[in-house]
Amino acid sequence: MDYEQLGTTAVIHAVSKTDRLKAFVNSGDKEPSFDGSIYIYDNNKYSKDNIKRVAVQVKGKGVLSKPTATIKYPVSVTDLENFMQNGGVMFFVVYIDRESGNTKQIYYSALLPFKIKEILKSKKTAAKNVRIKFRQLPVDVDEITELFLNFHSNAQKQISFIGKELPTIEDLYQNGLLESLTFSYVSMQGNQDVTSYPKLLDGKELYLYANIKGGVAPIPVEYYSQISQLQLSCTDEIPIGVNGVVYYSGLEKTITAERIIYRIGSSVTISIPNLDEPVDDMEEQKGNVNVKLRGTLKQRIQALEFLVAMFEARNFDFGGINFPANFPEAELEKINPNDYPEILSGYKRVLAVLEKLNVKKDLALDDFTEEDFVKLNSLVGAIENGTPVRTVKDDLPSIVSLNFGGLRLIMICRKQEDGTYLLWDYFNKQIDICVVNRDNEKLPASQYSIMKADDFLKIDNLRLQSVVDDFKRIAPQQFIVENGNVIMLEMLKAYDKEPNAELFDAIKQMHSWLETVHQYLTDEVMLINKLQIVRRERELTFAEKQQLFAIASSSEDVAYRIGALILLNEQGEAERLLNDMPQERKDEFMSYPIFRFYTKPKKNENKHSDNVSSGCGIGIHS
Repeated sequence: MDYEQLGTTAVIHAVSKTDRLKAFVNSGDKEPSFDGSIYIYDNNKYSKDNIKRVAVQVKGKGVLSKPTATIKYPVSVTDLENFMQNGGVMFFVVYIDRESGNTKQIYYSALLPFKIKEILKSKKTAAKNVRIKFRQLPVDVDEITELFLNFHSNAQKQISFIGKELPTIEDLYQNGLLESLTFSYVSMQGNQDVTSYPKLLDGKELYLYANIKGGVAPIPVEYYSQISQLQLSCTDEIPIGVNGVVYYSGLEKTITAERIIYRIGSSVTISIPNLDEPVDDMEEQKGNVNVKLRGTLKQRIQALEFLVAMFEARNFDFGGINFPANFPEAELEKINPNDYPEILSGYKRVLAVLEKLNVKKDLALDDFTEEDFVKLNSLVGAIENGTPVRTVKDDLPSIVSLNFGGLRLIMICRKQEDGTYLLWDYFNKQIDICVVNRDNEKLPASQYSIMKADDFLKIDNLRLQSVVDDFKRIAPQQFIVENGNVIMLEMLKAYDKEPNAELFDAIKQMHSWLETVHQYLTDEVMLINKLQIVRRERELTFAEKQQLFAIASSSEDVAYRIGALILLNEQGEAERLLNDMPQERKDEFMSYPIFRFYTKPKKNENKHSDNVSSGCGIGIHS
């Protein structure tokens, strides 16, 4: 039997079933390396306009075995090199039944230049032939047409890179040249959208191209012999709600060949089959809902509010379309929706207590330990109902730091006769305290008088207005005013680490109060601290600079002079005075918040410049 002739006939017969392909193939190896071509037409009328050509090679082989999904067939290295130099070839191997002469199976390998180059690169020996993997030719005529359309499309993208050394994705990334990666697939099916891509590409070959910065054409960089389990992920900005109430403004969508998975918020997943024509009813299209409470406290509350509303209404709105929430009973048994109202109520109680404590941080419940949950429940009972708290420690100080789950709360506690403790919010309960001076006098002090910069950043039940008001309520005297000035400077240090409007407003309130009791502080301290606050908002005016220049020129305190010079941006003179300080005093000055505006002068900077320019800010206390 003439297997070559039978093989050629089988390929021509298969191609002839399509509406846009025509085969012109010879048998008997009349052309070197090639047997002919298959032409792709723009339509089924076979117009000569815009004809595309794909070179082909056909081999016939007599066999007795049953067909398999794939085969390995030896191809000459010389032929492979010829194929590569000429833009590739569609190579067919046709299995012919040795007894009947009938076609058992047509196999193909789309040998494009980049693929051939990879094959030759991986060849380990000096053998003249390479065994190449071939796959069964599709039966569907549209799939056969797509096979040739995509071959031609990729050949056009690769032909200009034949014979050139190509970079890898890693090379391009490391050199900062990689702009984006792209792939394409030509389909015979119309009206394709993103949900169809995983199914469309499943089992197909795919080439990845890199777009480089300043480049003209995309460069072939990777080849995949068979795409499987492809997932596409994206975010959709669509409203999701129940009975007109929107709970989410968007979702994450993952699409596979089999299913479309919608991730709503942190805890809810709705999965439906990826059907060509989806139906409206969740039960009919075998949709399921999965709930695993995750995320922060507020995210869980949001999820539960949505779920409770959905299961009560038995429907939900999805991008303006109403869907019945008819999930299979087996799915509902797994998630126990009847428990959601009680869980939601518990989470809302926690949130109400945290809001009462002025806690703005959202609780990262995923990271909570069992001990964290015990402390949280005790806190809720103590603040909500005044329930006493038990502790493993015998004696607690009257002011304690309660730390759990990433929170740091300052609480006031009082021991009961039974060994339990009552808790109050430190920033919402006034305490009268006193300090004793060197003359053994008792002086009233603020309960916030020992706070440091980090306290203003790390205490989660911080109430800044309580701090300001507490200093204001105490009758002014030297100690309380000086201490208030120090606390204001600690606030400034905190603000410089993590700026926020609420803290800055408290700083300005503290300084406004200090101005009403300025007789207890020097004019120089008041002015420098005022202007360093101003400097954090805007440039200084000429008049303000003149005031600072007077301090820099005549103050008896070198620290005030240095602070004024820093604000005036006279860094060279400030450095000279700073270096003349004893090290201990120098270290102290460098800890002031004004020092954030200091910049080390350049070596050639004139240290005695008479020019006064706008500068920075300070933190000085008497």
